[in-house]
Amino acid sequence: MVVVAFYAADLLDRCLSTLGDSLAVVVVDNSSDPEVERVARRHGADYIDTGRNLGFAGGVTVGCAQRAGRDVLLLNPDASITADTVRDLHARLRNDPGLAAIAPGQRDPERGDEARVAWPFPSPAGAWVEAAGLGRLRKRADFLIGSVLLLSDRAISDVGPFDQQFFLYAEETDWQRRAVDQGWRVALCSDLHATHIGAGSGGDPEVRETHFQASHERYIRKHHGPIGWWSYRSAMVIGSAVRGAVLPGNRGHEAAIRFRLYLQGPLRAEAGLGRTGLHIAHVVITDAFAGVERYVCQVANGLSDRGHQVDVIGGDPDRMRAELDHTVVHRTAASVWAGTRGLAAVRRPDLIHAHMTAAEGVAFLSHPTGRVPIVATRHFAADRGSTPLRKLLARIAARPIAAEVAISEFVAESAGVPTTLIPNGVSYRPQAALEASVVVMLQRLDEEKAPGVGIRAWALSGMGERGWELVIAGAGELRPSLEHLADELGCAASITFAGQVADTDGLLAGSSILLAPAPSEPFGLSVVEAMSHGIAVVAAAGGAHMETVGATGVLFPPGDVSAAARAMSLLADDRDELRRIGTALRLRQQEHYSLARHLDRLESLYQSVTSGHD
Repeated sequence: MVVVAFYAADLLDRCLSTLGDSLAVVVVDNSSDPEVERVARRHGADYIDTGRNLGFAGGVTVGCAQRAGRDVLLLNPDASITADTVRDLHARLRNDPGLAAIAPGQRDPERGDEARVAWPFPSPAGAWVEAAGLGRLRKRADFLIGSVLLLSDRAISDVGPFDQQFFLYAEETDWQRRAVDQGWRVALCSDLHATHIGAGSGGDPEVRETHFQASHERYIRKHHGPIGWWSYRSAMVIGSAVRGAVLPGNRGHEAAIRFRLYLQGPLRAEAGLGRTGLHIAHVVITDAFAGVERYVCQVANGLSDRGHQVDVIGGDPDRMRAELDHTVVHRTAASVWAGTRGLAAVRRPDLIHAHMTAAEGVAFLSHPTGRVPIVATRHFAADRGSTPLRKLLARIAARPIAAEVAISEFVAESAGVPTTLIPNGVSYRPQAALEASVVVMLQRLDEEKAPGVGIRAWALSGMGERGWELVIAGAGELRPSLEHLADELGCAASITFAGQVADTDGLLAGSSILLAPAPSEPFGLSVVEAMSHGIAVVAAAGGAHMETVGATGVLFPPGDVSAAARAMSLLADDRDELRRIGTALRLRQQEHYSLARHLDRLESLYQSVTSGHD
């Protein structure tokens, strides 16, 4: 049983009281509400505080991870079902191996009215049928609403988790569409019943409608493409305009709201909810997800929380969408051409923030007149462009840049142009337990990061023979040769090559030491993230490590395998010293490298650039 809660502790109390205490329940709290936690624990449920509002899909993903290998019943806090009904429902799911999902009928708890549970999949053709006033003819039962929905573990394993780009609404529609496309079926058990208030914790009706229609836009774009979306939107505009003109009362008012939403575009309207600040477009022209992309996500979320409207262009589509808040609009851009189209589609930005040279070119091409100010962040200690031609093009693209940001003193000194020093920052994290005998290397596996130095130091330290483990998180072209090196050095049994890790916070929270062998790191976001968890850092004494870690951590001469091995080994043998260093590094991060401090400085720069720009 997974219940995703957002405040409304009284509804959760009613829900769990009806269910009883005979079934295992996980409450995922998207509101971090102490009253929700008290209710969950009073009923014996497992409680998970997500730390921010992940939306329904994100909450379901967290909850399902706690119940991996089991069928999962999704239950809204404003719904109620008895344990006996759950068991009947589960028996029917298990009796039909072709079912991906099953649901009971639903009634309003006050009036007893039957609610519609099974619906046809949204589609452009369906939207035109609705626009023609023939919606009553659409009686297909393609998917079941997610307020009380039992999912088969076999189907979850086959179809995958809920898509987290759907913040609220349509996430269960999308999942069932994917399941049906792969040959699964869904079923409604109309002789079994639950109650459901409907929108019991949904907040303001207009805001709820905006989220609802924005999720439908995501769904149509995903499953029917740009042309399908154009057709669907046209049908919705025409249909809602007619309804708004002829229907009386609330129905006409709701149609008028829908008409305005589809004229503007629901996703655009959702992104603008409550926005009072600047409209900022962050551009990073890659299809990857590494330090720069992770930084862009953190900054975009932080700026959005502060009331700015934020668009992000570029980065790995799946990882960026999973990391970005629902209030941030994301467009993919793996090439300069795709980035130029994506940025040109951003309506009236107040400012463009470009990350790396290709993004600066996109900013120049999309807004050649210079009417939109451009801020560029220097993420690397290197000149723009790798060939003479690219250097020339980079200089041309850099001309309209209003301000350049250096992420560290090391980068600023090598920039060759005036820069504003704004060191990166990370969010507050709770102190790691520092009980696990785990060392982490969190970095790309390429030459400039010197991962071979880390593996050689690990082998020389002998820590693997004393029960410690080295986890290498990251991808890159050197992985096969590094695995071979570990075999040659006889330490492969104590090393885990984890590849790209989505939950870096979870990885760091379960570690005690971070090893950072890169000799000239421009900033080292993973180092500062480790500091935020209070983990002891052993780093090469070069690049920005001299600023971030400094004398507070443990530095070794770049490339010095013996010194790195000694440093790790001493910490492994002296837990008190390990904890002392971790605590000191955490305080250093909070004082100098917090995300709040970084955002304060960015906002100040943004205001000065936009206020002085014609």
